[in-house]
Amino acid sequence: MVDKLCVAYGADDNYAKYLGISLLSLFRTNTDFAEIYVFVLDCGIGTSNKEKLLYIADKYNRKIEFIEMKDMEGKLNLNMGFRKISIASYARLFLSSVIPDTYKRVLYLDCDTLILDKVNKLWNIKLNNYLVAGVQDTVDRFYLIKIGLNIKNYYINAGVLLINLEAWRQQKLEQKFMDFIRRFRGNVPHHDQGIINAVCHNKVHILSLRYNVNSNIYSYSARSISRLYYLDIFYSQREINMAKENPIILHYTEGLVGRPWEENCTHPLKDKFLQIKDLSPWNMEPIQADSRNMTIKAFTICYKYMPLFVSESIYKISNWLIHLRDKVFDKINNK
Repeated sequence: MVDKLCVAYGADDNYAKYLGISLLSLFRTNTDFAEIYVFVLDCGIGTSNKEKLLYIADKYNRKIEFIEMKDMEGKLNLNMGFRKISIASYARLFLSSVIPDTYKRVLYLDCDTLILDKVNKLWNIKLNNYLVAGVQDTVDRFYLIKIGLNIKNYYINAGVLLINLEAWRQQKLEQKFMDFIRRFRGNVPHHDQGIINAVCHNKVHILSLRYNVNSNIYSYSARSISRLYYLDIFYSQREINMAKENPIILHYTEGLVGRPWEENCTHPLKDKFLQIKDLSPWNMEPIQADSRNMTIKAFTICYKYMPLFVSESIYKISNWLIHLRDKVFDKINNK
């Protein structure tokens, strides 16, 4: 286990290039592993992008296996409504059954991650009775309550997960995930992330923030995060500063700073992504239009130019309106 890394990604053709850039960063910074075996949960990756991914693996003498997930949607019975996201995000729920039993654990990574340092210490963390290890997310407690957790429970971001595959198989977690989806009639708050947190909630190991430094960390202080998301427990300002200064895994989530492959991005580590992109088979891909919705763009302006207490108040009110909208939708959905 020490020198053999097992990694998984899930992607469709739209995100295959970001998967490849993430993969390239992983291979470049983790040369100490004797083996790195990558499982790609294939939700419609085209031949051209597959060839490019295989080229990267061959260049670094690593292995990639594509697992077709074409039957996945039929098993999920989703009803996302206006909360739609790519179906590829749900692929991680099936990891315990699609990855061979010889693998006892897997490091799952979202395509919008960049690996800047070695992950050997993360890979060899003792999971014991934990089902999953992850970094605490910036999500308000309303969502915790919606999925049956309480404000004292940790809620992790599903973009970087160290998964105890052996325990997932023994405890039949895949079936529990499907049961939870049915309980919410196919519309779980925060999608697959909400499902994983709800089902695994009392057996979650919290990792250092350095292993999943999301975009919110570059926008808000620890105090602001606690106020905005009504969190009683979160990383300290010292832990946030350490993660910002020396991230191991960057996660370019949608937020105030934007994403480095899109226009108007102000992420302070945008150039890290562009440097790896320039080394990849997608180096000629143009910068895309800013895909953030109008609400996020408007709040970005508020946060930049208004006093902190005003922008935070606006954010809380907008979140409250979103929850109100969701309640209306849930009532309609459950009729």
